[in-house]
Amino acid sequence: MKIKIIYILMTLSVLTTSCESAFDYQADGLLTYDEIFSDFTLTGKYYTTCYSYMPGLSTGGGGSTFLASYTDEAQDAQDVIPGNSTLSYYEGDMNSNNNLLKSSLYNDMWEGIRSCNIFLANVDNVPYFNVESYRGQWKAEVYLLRAYYYLQLIKRYGPMPIYTDPLEIDYDYSNMERPTFYDNVQQILDDCNSALAQPELLFRVVSGVQDKEMTRGVAYAIKSEAMLFAASPLWNDGNNFWEEALAETKEAMENLENAGFGLYNPGSTANNNLYSKYQEYFLTGSEGVENPTIEVETIKGNSRMTLWANYGIPFKQDVLRAGMSPSQELVDAYETIDGKPILNPEMPYLDSEHLQPNYNTDNTLYDPENPYENRDPRLFSSIICNGNYNNLSNNSDQVETFVGGNSGISTTSNQYTRTGYYLRKWVNYESKDNYNVDGYWSDYRMAEIYLNFAEANFYARGAVTSEALAAVNLIRSRAGMPDIPASISTKDFELKLRNERRIELAFEGKRYYDLRRWEIQSDYEGVVTGMKITKNGEELDYDRIVVQKRDVTAQRYLLWPIPLTEQNKFNAIGVEFQNFGW
Repeated sequence: MKIKIIYILMTLSVLTTSCESAFDYQADGLLTYDEIFSDFTLTGKYYTTCYSYMPGLSTGGGGSTFLASYTDEAQDAQDVIPGNSTLSYYEGDMNSNNNLLKSSLYNDMWEGIRSCNIFLANVDNVPYFNVESYRGQWKAEVYLLRAYYYLQLIKRYGPMPIYTDPLEIDYDYSNMERPTFYDNVQQILDDCNSALAQPELLFRVVSGVQDKEMTRGVAYAIKSEAMLFAASPLWNDGNNFWEEALAETKEAMENLENAGFGLYNPGSTANNNLYSKYQEYFLTGSEGVENPTIEVETIKGNSRMTLWANYGIPFKQDVLRAGMSPSQELVDAYETIDGKPILNPEMPYLDSEHLQPNYNTDNTLYDPENPYENRDPRLFSSIICNGNYNNLSNNSDQVETFVGGNSGISTTSNQYTRTGYYLRKWVNYESKDNYNVDGYWSDYRMAEIYLNFAEANFYARGAVTSEALAAVNLIRSRAGMPDIPASISTKDFELKLRNERRIELAFEGKRYYDLRRWEIQSDYEGVVTGMKITKNGEELDYDRIVVQKRDVTAQRYLLWPIPLTEQNKFNAIGVEFQNFGW
């Protein structure tokens, strides 16, 4: 069933308030736009201002947790703190006056769009650039910023009014009409193509030449993601846009590959103490600089994170809290090393509380009494399970998540896991106070592009093609997993492909949107479980437990609510708008 959307008009304050306070350089008053764009240095400062609205990458949720904590990937251990925003979200207390996820994002993105519109309307009028090539480079980057800001809005709130020029202060907002999601995506593609038409735009961030985030590679990544969303069930309005999604994603994949992008997959791991090359990628920063001798996976991101203290093991010195606790549902999604799922992919659980797993009868490697043996290496690369070692340099500091263990499960303390699992991805076991060597976040990386291509190819062709298989198997091979066989059925491939996105992109903020664009969010986010392990002598007993029943499966949770302040402003001028159910 399609959601009903009563839409969203922009805030007068966002569109018409002056930004000149950012350029208050003179004692006798503010600068005008004419003054700003008559000077190279001031133009450069305004260009930098256009970047200032970039949302945080890893903390896509509210407070300081990951967006993954708001879906079936994890439970935030901060939920034991009274009044915590994640607990309020789980209990269904989100509303238009209290977003609980990222309440500032709506205004931030519109402010960014307005700044981009002003810059693009004036940059060609700047009489002189000290470095003339910067005119084309900056212009291209700001086109991409506008595309990126719009994409962040429509992913969360649905279609938005399209504005590519500065609005007059007396603009009549009562006449605004919302476009379709596809219309929004076409404008995003147009902006990306305008950026790509500027020859000065480079493929990668190169220190001293292009040290900002928006690059030619990012343009292709944005196009791929935007068309994938437009073709997906939530937003296609009954139209088949998969051929267009395939064309855009194929173009993105081929151009990125031709520019030297690919999976981080060195001949051998530089650090033999890690579980996989997959784990090594997230701990590697130098991979993101331009080097024609290696393939580069990171397209956008590559900023070092500091996680160990707030997403750490409790017995480690100076760790403050456990942070995001991976869910049993996510652990169940990792196959055994022979490539077989441990649960029935069509119906993984026999009950609504996920306490009765529906085991895959074809899987002979999985043992419920020894559940972490023979699993996809990406499991331990991303998640710490009972019995794993925290210190991988010498296999010491064994993590005990059983009741009474050194890192045991807890229902009352935010320093201990809520689910029986801890985050491994990005967290370096060597990190400590005054010595942070945690890993690097990637907003876009090539693994996602390959998965986008496989999905678009599969739905456009209506069959399992060799091209789609090759893209997914490339990722599985890097992880040390066997290829998906060519004999797989279309239904099984769809389930396998969606599961591959789930585990390859775990905690990266992708699944939240995948579940919504596929219109299956209500099937997955109503409950999160964990594994309670009890030690009896030398034996371990494994019991699945409900960690949280979440009141977040109503249809309105497919989108974020429009801020109440916006709703009230437009109600005052006779315009009704708000997303369905809010």
